[in-house]
Amino acid sequence: MSEKKKPFFSIIIPTFNVEKVLDNAINSIKIQSSQDYEIIIVDGGSTDNTLQLIESYRDDTVVLRSISEKDRGIYDAMNKGVKMSQGRFLYFLGADDYLLDKNVLSDIKEYALLHPTDVIYGNVNSPKLGNHYAGKFTDAAIFYKNISHQAIFFKRNVFDLVGFYDLSYHVHADWAHNMEWFFHKTIKHRFIDRDIAYFSDGGYSAVKKDHTFRKHIFKLYYKNARNRNSVLKTLLLIIKGVYSRISR
Repeated sequence: MSEKKKPFFSIIIPTFNVEKVLDNAINSIKIQSSQDYEIIIVDGGSTDNTLQLIESYRDDTVVLRSISEKDRGIYDAMNKGVKMSQGRFLYFLGADDYLLDKNVLSDIKEYALLHPTDVIYGNVNSPKLGNHYAGKFTDAAIFYKNISHQAIFFKRNVFDLVGFYDLSYHVHADWAHNMEWFFHKTIKHRFIDRDIAYFSDGGYSAVKKDHTFRKHIFKLYYKNARNRNSVLKTLLLIIKGVYSRISR
């Protein structure tokens, strides 16, 4: 694919036995007023009719690429999607989630062109988290709560700078990754006060706990945020001391 023909967005959808919900996600993309995208579906070896459904989406109006093979979970699939992608900005949509309205992509593209940046994030609506989750994040907020990946658009270079999702965090690899780019010295991020997607919150993270992430959260936060201002540095020293005691 030549440089001129590369899409602005790569929309990556991990799937596994999602025949009952995938339609909503795909249709929310196909109705977008901006058609400057490719869809990448990374399937984990579905045994229902998901693969047949994926084939039915292929037509002249959409660029869709897919693979189906066993993986190590959703973040392994997301990493594969990053490697397959050719767009300027990458976006991850759950198979049971959907873009909120037809102008999401056009609004984000316009914003990105007017405000050059590496990461753009907005809000999501969710039955568990509520509407407009969760606004602009502060340095402290990202320790207590995560930015939903359904709200984030990444420039490709972000993954070059901080790497892929860490598969040792089987539920909250995105949270660990978000801490990396949020505090990175050269990665610029901007918040747009716009609802991006409906996040069903019915997936893997809703029913599983990530004990490894919870054990490491203080260390992850300190590692990434330690170069902030002096007040925060003081707080981080306290956190580091608490962490060193409870992790012995």
